[in-house]
Amino acid sequence: MSWPVRSTATVAAVLLAALMAFWRMPPTSRDVIWAEDGAIFLQDAMARKGILDIFSPYAGYLHVLPRFAAKSVVRFFAVDDYALALNFLSCVVVGVVAYLVFHCSKAITSNVYARLGWASITILVAPAPWETLGNFANIHSYLLWLTPWLLLKPAKSKLEGVLFFFTATLLSLTEIVAVLFVPMFAISFKDRRLWPARIGLLVGLAAQILTTMSHPRAPSSTYPLDFASITMGWFLNSSSALIYGSSSQISANIGNYGFWPPLLAAIPFAAALAYILLKGNRQKRLVALVLLLGSTAVWGATLVLNFYKFFDYASYDAEQWKSFLLTRYSTVPSMFLLALIPLAALCDTSKRRTISVAILSAFVVLQCVYFFPASSLRNHGPDWSDGVAVARTACIIEPSIPFQPVFIAPAHWLAGGVKVPCSLMVPAP
Repeated sequence: MSWPVRSTATVAAVLLAALMAFWRMPPTSRDVIWAEDGAIFLQDAMARKGILDIFSPYAGYLHVLPRFAAKSVVRFFAVDDYALALNFLSCVVVGVVAYLVFHCSKAITSNVYARLGWASITILVAPAPWETLGNFANIHSYLLWLTPWLLLKPAKSKLEGVLFFFTATLLSLTEIVAVLFVPMFAISFKDRRLWPARIGLLVGLAAQILTTMSHPRAPSSTYPLDFASITMGWFLNSSSALIYGSSSQISANIGNYGFWPPLLAAIPFAAALAYILLKGNRQKRLVALVLLLGSTAVWGATLVLNFYKFFDYASYDAEQWKSFLLTRYSTVPSMFLLALIPLAALCDTSKRRTISVAILSAFVVLQCVYFFPASSLRNHGPDWSDGVAVARTACIIEPSIPFQPVFIAPAHWLAGGVKVPCSLMVPAP
């Protein structure tokens, strides 16, 4: 395939993936700006014009990709379209991640169906639309999912090495938790083709460490850790999220049957892991352990850093279970756990591949069942474009006031609204 044809096919695949991701978001949520996207990234992009502002710390870390996206939206789009542009661009990044997972998984297998399965997880994993998909505030989840795939793929050319280096650098300049995958450097340590991505990751992590040392993050919660709750939470927010698909279904199951449904939901993934360890070669067993440890380590690390009262599942009573919620923390553990299923399909070496076909068929059904989420946290607005229209009218009525508020979700993130300059909303006379 020639370079122009390959490039065109890549762009088309990324755009198709982005559209699929955007379609998963309920229509009522697409024009809503979520959390840090408005309160931090967009607000700062409008207030500070310099490009180096993308390296400004927030909450002790660097968030280079979301800040760059906000700068781009403010520079190239009309203020009425900020929400749609920001949310769709985040889906484009998800599409790029899906393509990179497909590309990098070539290091494990040439089987296109398994590789498409892993790529599809990026877009179709069940809990993502609730809070994670369609915003830059949580784009770090997808970058974390990409990290081990990037570290497994040897660079086949200088150009690929450069691309891997810059991708890993940007990734780690946005997601400090990628440090969890540094132990993967021990895999094929002497293979120079693996080091462009590794060096890029180290460059970004070094900048993150310097940032968090100079701008320490204040503790987000002082609620005491409970390790029984962390363990229960992993079952609830990984296998249960994948099998039952929604907070309400998990809550209803526990209300009717106790904690048995979350335990039973883990059985298909435990069986997939056992099958890989029994039938897979050394590489597949190693990848399976990376995926399982990635799922549990990411869940454990995020809760150790952010353990709130609503994560104390061990102390829940019947009423508290009724308000159980999957959160943004559910997405990455679910993705790594679900990746075991296509990997298990590769371990069927029989001539008919009956087991492989059955596994992949079940995987496809599971992916399609929860394509359309029942709801998301942004379902009820407020719509950004409507807010801009109201603010524009206020600017015309009170021309002496330089800013007007436009509200975002959730309301508590910025009670006074994003301060949008009237100069952006009202054309100069």
